[in-house]
Amino acid sequence: MEQISMKDVPSVNVALSDPVYTILIVDNEKIVRMVARKRLAKLQYRVLEANNGDEALALLEQEPVDLILSDWVLPGLDGPSLCEAIKQQKRYRTIHFILMTALDHPTQLAEGLSRGADDFLSKTASDLEIVSRIRAGLRARQLKLDVEQSNRLLSQKQAELHSELHSASTFVRGLLPRTGEVVPGVRVEWEFLPSSHLGGDFFQVARWGDDHLGLMVLDMSGHGIGPALRAVSLSFFFKKEHIEQSFPSYDPGEILTSLNQKFPMSDEGDYFTIWVGVWQCSTRLLRYATAGHPGAIVVNKDRSSSVLGGRSWPIGFSSDEIYGTDSLTVDPGDRMYLFSDGIFEVMNAHGEIWGRHRLQKTIEKVANQPMELGLASIIDQSRTWNAQGRFDDDVAILGVEFQD
Repeated sequence: MEQISMKDVPSVNVALSDPVYTILIVDNEKIVRMVARKRLAKLQYRVLEANNGDEALALLEQEPVDLILSDWVLPGLDGPSLCEAIKQQKRYRTIHFILMTALDHPTQLAEGLSRGADDFLSKTASDLEIVSRIRAGLRARQLKLDVEQSNRLLSQKQAELHSELHSASTFVRGLLPRTGEVVPGVRVEWEFLPSSHLGGDFFQVARWGDDHLGLMVLDMSGHGIGPALRAVSLSFFFKKEHIEQSFPSYDPGEILTSLNQKFPMSDEGDYFTIWVGVWQCSTRLLRYATAGHPGAIVVNKDRSSSVLGGRSWPIGFSSDEIYGTDSLTVDPGDRMYLFSDGIFEVMNAHGEIWGRHRLQKTIEKVANQPMELGLASIIDQSRTWNAQGRFDDDVAILGVEFQD
């Protein structure tokens, strides 16, 4: 490296709050290092020196460095090799590396770039150019440090959010019905697979009064936190105390009509579909109503099945909609399946949807299996059909077994 004079070095005013950068000069000529040190010290930078590449690497283990100004030709480990060794280590990658060279041939510059150099300086460069490039390199270094710090903070916030969402997911699952026998002679099993930590599907099974069992499954539009919060808030509408006080007849159509009046479609287009049923224990009569929901499926002991629910408007679509109530008698040995559309609205590689009909046939086939195994088999069949092998929508399926 040639000797460089100190004339025309611009003066720099550094605020007390500005960071003090450390620059490492790597050159085997002592006089060159001394001149460079004086110049950079005038700029109020902290300057370290190394006689060769190996010395520079050893120094990095002991001192934090922001910028390295290295000669190309060094004894032992040359400049490009030193640069490559530094850039291969994650903790050193943001150090700005400038190679000094007497040559400016494109092939040599390409080699330096390929081995990690951030910039080059010709040995004939003026004092002003040298100082300007160093200051530009330090700005680039600071930007990299700022990005790293931002990424660390972002990762920390993401971890905190993940933890909070996990807690929220646990809370939501705690609101879902317990499995097993819910009233004498009626057992419940379910599977719930939200497309993210939280989903917009929700279902409940709860005793209403002394002689009735209320059942509900809903599907909020959208996915994620917003729909999940709306679903949870709506779940309190179906609390036993509220139902008994507001709907003493437990009429599903009356319940849906009231919901439709209370929850018009929002300005953002939020709405939901829902199926509500109430089973009277003493008479075995099931009354039900649906609002835009694909319905429920009942499988009889002879493995024939039927869909409970017809075409209707989702909640919030039509403010003057009146929802009717249908009914049927559920016999001992029958099973009923409530579900969201995420279980059957999946496509294969040919763009063909699995559909409710295939879901219904699959339910008939597994109806003789233990309920828990049957639900798992239904999900496996849907996932197998799915070209992506995963569910983009929330999936909920609930099995109700009316025992002999």
